[in-house]
Amino acid sequence: MRQVVDELAEEQGARGSADLAVPSARRMPSWLHRRLKSLARYERRLPPHIGIELTALLFIATGVAGVVSAGRTDELVTSLSNAGGLVVESVKITGQMETSEVAVLQKLQLPPDASLPAIDVASARERIETLPWVQTASLRKVYPSTLKITIDERQPYVLWQHDQQLSVLDDTGRVIGDARDAHRNLVRVVGAGAETRASEALALADTAPGIRARLKAAVLIGQRRWNFVLDNGVTLMLPQDDPKAALARIAGFDQSNNLLGRDIVSVDLRLGDRMFVRLTPEAAVKREAELKEQAKLAKRKGAST
Repeated sequence: MRQVVDELAEEQGARGSADLAVPSARRMPSWLHRRLKSLARYERRLPPHIGIELTALLFIATGVAGVVSAGRTDELVTSLSNAGGLVVESVKITGQMETSEVAVLQKLQLPPDASLPAIDVASARERIETLPWVQTASLRKVYPSTLKITIDERQPYVLWQHDQQLSVLDDTGRVIGDARDAHRNLVRVVGAGAETRASEALALADTAPGIRARLKAAVLIGQRRWNFVLDNGVTLMLPQDDPKAALARIAGFDQSNNLLGRDIVSVDLRLGDRMFVRLTPEAAVKREAELKEQAKLAKRKGAST
């Protein structure tokens, strides 16, 4: 550009006064002359080798556009991350008790050369939250090479006995795992539909704290009413209508007479205000012997009079 301007200037200078005789139509227009001078000033301001740098930038932009259009963005990010030292080297998992770290890592689906920037945190979280015990999960990238995962697990609520199996349920009735020794103190629910009504049974038992403390199992009968089984094997047969009042009645008898601590098998409360107590076989034999002895004593007294 500068060369063009200089040549035009030299040409005008060499012509000297002869230029005055040239018709105005052949002279360089003043606006074009000013424009060429302006371009020359801009050229002097540009850094050296700017043409090479712009050409390289054009090639890079073209390459990136090609990668994006071919759908290989993840590969590009991984390559750049590897070059920058952003490969995942550590995965730290906290908060889990029942969920294994292996299960969490499998849900991450990380390739051997996983790039930290390329990890889709939202998708990984959704996959982890499909694990039975996991209620929520949060993932955080700690640069340059660590992925931190925090697990919030579901809380075991009751044991569900079904098909000769024991499963752990949460308070929504969802199966979250198989029962283990650590869950042996949980109340067991039994019967068709009991898994979805476990909270109903425990809420009923909570109205009688003394009985709730001894409750081992709640059996749903015909999807209509509950039998409560206590820690000593005694069964409380509750009515379908107003089971809360029946439970309060038996709790009152127990508090005043220690009824539930005696040698009994069951207490039947299904017939309104009437209560039927069934003794254990041993207690029944003993009770029968006592009644016979009482009858003999009554005869002897009658004969003596």
